[in-house]
Amino acid sequence: MKKRSIILLLLLCVLLAIPQAASANAPAPDPLSVKIQCRNVEVGTVMNAMFAGEDGVFHPDTIYGARTVQREDANEYFRRSDSDTQFYLEITRPDGTVVQSNTLPITPNGVYRYDGKTNVLTDRTGSLDTTCIGDVFLFLLMLLLEILAAFALTILIEFLVGLCFKMKPFRYIIIANLITNIPMNIVLLILSGLTGSVGYWIALVVLEAVVVLVEYLFYRCKYPQRKRWFVLLFTLAANAASLAAGLLLFQLVF
Repeated sequence: MKKRSIILLLLLCVLLAIPQAASANAPAPDPLSVKIQCRNVEVGTVMNAMFAGEDGVFHPDTIYGARTVQREDANEYFRRSDSDTQFYLEITRPDGTVVQSNTLPITPNGVYRYDGKTNVLTDRTGSLDTTCIGDVFLFLLMLLLEILAAFALTILIEFLVGLCFKMKPFRYIIIANLITNIPMNIVLLILSGLTGSVGYWIALVVLEAVVVLVEYLFYRCKYPQRKRWFVLLFTLAANAASLAAGLLLFQLVF
């Protein structure tokens, strides 16, 4: 690979990695987030989520607080605590009337719909909202950008590690991550929507171990002149560095 191509590739990786550091999206979607799709809700309505755990004692969202609806089909977000298992909405309409929705159990990355006419709250987690196709497209676009940003950050870090280990040609580092990094992040995004934070971290550890094994076998084939222990050391160092960089950015953003 020519030096000019390598420089252009690194610049591209830096540009793609910027959203990973600047975006308000976590490397994994927040399983404690609660999304409310408002339907037939008057502008100016004040909405608050009331959460409760197994003890049945309800408390308001103290993270995001009450939300004032800006349009009838708005999406509002709340955040529960890890111990909360159920919630309902407390609605204050523009005329001062206060109503309470029905109570629903909570699911990780929950998506719910509130109808202002019927005062009914329904669970829409996992359902495709065809009336909000713009939100669906934006969501998929953000997922794609997140995967590309994670990939670019990994390439950038592991390329620098490869320089230290003099692992030429460097294109094999890119190929290895195309095989492992992108599929791993897709699986993690899927699992983060199905499991809680504990399940996500367990999956991360298991998948990282699989990635190290696959990349080690790949590098052994592509760098036959290198000793096995050296290839293993490089694989461990590269993955440890990229994982540490991702976790550090996660802490800085959140």
